[in-house]
Amino acid sequence: MSELILIGGLAPRHRDRIRDFCLRSNRPVYAEPLSGLREDVQLDHLLVRNERMLARGGFESVIRIGRVPTLRFWRDLDSLPINVTHYSDLPFPGLTRGDVHPIEELTARPAEAGRYTDFFECDRKKTAELQRILDQEPASELAMVRALSLQIPPSARIYLGNSLPIREWDLVATREQKDFTIEANRGANGIDGQLSTFFGWCRGANNWCIVGDLTAIYDMNAPWIVPQLEPEVRFQLVIINNEGGKIFRRLPLRRLELIENAHNFHFDSWAKMWSIEVTELRPDPEATRRVWQRYDELWA
Repeated sequence: MSELILIGGLAPRHRDRIRDFCLRSNRPVYAEPLSGLREDVQLDHLLVRNERMLARGGFESVIRIGRVPTLRFWRDLDSLPINVTHYSDLPFPGLTRGDVHPIEELTARPAEAGRYTDFFECDRKKTAELQRILDQEPASELAMVRALSLQIPPSARIYLGNSLPIREWDLVATREQKDFTIEANRGANGIDGQLSTFFGWCRGANNWCIVGDLTAIYDMNAPWIVPQLEPEVRFQLVIINNEGGKIFRRLPLRRLELIENAHNFHFDSWAKMWSIEVTELRPDPEATRRVWQRYDELWA
C-alpha cells in the first residue's frame, strides 16, 4: 500500500520516537514547520519538499501524527478516498473520519526499498526549479521570505501568523538545521490577536514574529504589554507588507476587491508610537506575481 506520513505540530518529547518511526517505515514524510522535524538531517531523504507532490503520490493511506495539520492537502482529504489514521495527544481527529490513537502506539511497517524513488526525484527536481525562480526574482515575496529564514540566527523562537506566512515559510524557508522553535496560529478567526499571542509566547532574547500586514493591523494595540515583558525578552517583528490580503489572489474569486482589503499603510509611525522596532518586507507585486505564475506552470 502506498502510504504517506503527515506530521503536524509535535511536543519535543515525541520527536525522537517519531523520527525513529519514520526511518523504520521508509515512506514519504511531510513534516510541517511546527513538527520540529522539517529540517531534520536524519530524515532528509524521506522529507517531501512540495505540498503539491502529495496529490501526485497516489497515496492510498495517510498516517497523521501530532496536532491537526495546517496545509491544504489536509483539508482536501475530507473529499478524497484515502484511509486516514491519527496518532495524537489530542482526542479528536480534526477530520471527518479516522480513529485517534496514542502516539506511543505507533508501530513501523517498513516499505520496500526503492518504491518511492521516482516520487522523490520529481519532488527534488521541482524544488530545484523553484529555487532557480527565486534566485531570478529577489524582490518577490517568496524570495524575501527565503532570505529572511537564512538571516534569522540559530535557535530562534519563530512565531508565524496568519495563513499566508505559514504557507510561504513551509514552501521556501531554509531547510538548514538551525534548531528553530516554531509556533503558529491559524483558523477561522486566525487573523485576530496574533501579535498579542506572540508577546505572550516570548521567552528569552531570540524571538521573531512574522505576520502579514492585515494581521498586524487587526491587533495594533497589542504592544501595550511590551513594557511588562520580562527584562531579558528581546523580539523582532517582521511584517510582510504586500498592501493587503494577497492570499486571496491565489483563489478563483470574481470580486477580489471585496475581500482583499487593499491599503497603502506603512508601519514606521505605529512602531514609533509604541517605541518598538519593526522590519517591513515590501515585496514587488509584479515580481511576486511572476514567481507564483512560474511556480504554477511547473505543475501544469
